[in-house]
Amino acid sequence: MNDNQRKVLDWLAAGESQAPPEPEMKLSAAALKSRGLVRVRRPGGKWTAELTEAGRYYAEHGDYPPEPAPRPKPEPRPRAKPEQMRDQSVAELIPAPAPEPDAASPEDLPDDLPLRQVIRRPHPAIKEIRDRPGRLPKFARRRCLLIAHSLVTEALARGWKVTPVVGETRKDYWGSRSIHYELKSLLLIDAGHAPVGLTFDEVTKRQPHEDTKEEAAKRTKGQYVYTPTYDYIGTGRLRLHLTQRDSKMGTSYTDAARTAVEDRLAVVLDAIEAASKQVLHWEEVRRQREAEEVARRKEAERIAKLRHEYETWEGALIDGAKTWRQHVQLREYLAAIEDLAPEGSSGFAEWAREHLDATDPRLRLPAGDVPEWPHEERLRAGRYIKPQYGW
Repeated sequence: MNDNQRKVLDWLAAGESQAPPEPEMKLSAAALKSRGLVRVRRPGGKWTAELTEAGRYYAEHGDYPPEPAPRPKPEPRPRAKPEQMRDQSVAELIPAPAPEPDAASPEDLPDDLPLRQVIRRPHPAIKEIRDRPGRLPKFARRRCLLIAHSLVTEALARGWKVTPVVGETRKDYWGSRSIHYELKSLLLIDAGHAPVGLTFDEVTKRQPHEDTKEEAAKRTKGQYVYTPTYDYIGTGRLRLHLTQRDSKMGTSYTDAARTAVEDRLAVVLDAIEAASKQVLHWEEVRRQREAEEVARRKEAERIAKLRHEYETWEGALIDGAKTWRQHVQLREYLAAIEDLAPEGSSGFAEWAREHLDATDPRLRLPAGDVPEWPHEERLRAGRYIKPQYGW
């Protein structure tokens, strides 16, 4: 038993029966129902669940109740000889009826999924298959219909959703009518989050192609005949496929030597429920990845902002140092001009002095707050270099 099923078991043992706190608990309750631990009903369309006797025992002891000791087999009665039979009365020759077993209540009966032999009040999806059986294997149409009806009935009892795949009648240019289905599946069963379809087909075996009478006659006449390499012959074995998004899920159930498809209805329902849980799992994985991507983008934006502020000040420092070297050289040149300048050049020297005073790099320092990016992190990250794309 997994954690979700144990949670439902403890929830029911506490006296709860309706409106579970989590919708997924209904799926776990259905799984516990197939194990004989929970009874699920829908009186008046309201979902209710309660523990069976075995479920109460499991909630208290963590295991199924012990099986009762088998009844001893009755000893065989000795056969009477012919001469003894003539002396016995007719009443003595009639064996006494075997004692009837204790009548078990419906609550204590095992929760199996027998194949329903009669279809009463069929679901619209079953009506569609019954009225248009062309999509079913011809040799087992009644079996397919009963299997689908049993699965739909149990799915509705578990509170699942069943959607019919209805055919659409179309008319071509010449007036001929045909039935078109949007999906290959016969119907869709949704255990909560993933609609799963059902299809039936016949298992075939491959064997080398043998010419038909028409092909042999054409070959005798010297005509060209195109023939396949292999023929696929039906074996009379039924196969049920589960589909999702109109594609086979890779899960199929086939007639075997000792088991038939209808003997594995509970397994089919478990697979439909597992598909819904798988969708929930991948949805959770997708949400986690999206959350991680959002966090990654926010962190990248934060680092980019810190990098921009730091590199702005760093660039001002580097560019200022370069400008300062040139500015010092210009100051030295101006001093040399003033020392050796001839008469009449004082105007140029005065303008150069005002220009150097106005363009002093020490007066153009960056304003604003000090960058918050640590120097150690800046050294580890290095300077950002924009990639160059060539053609």
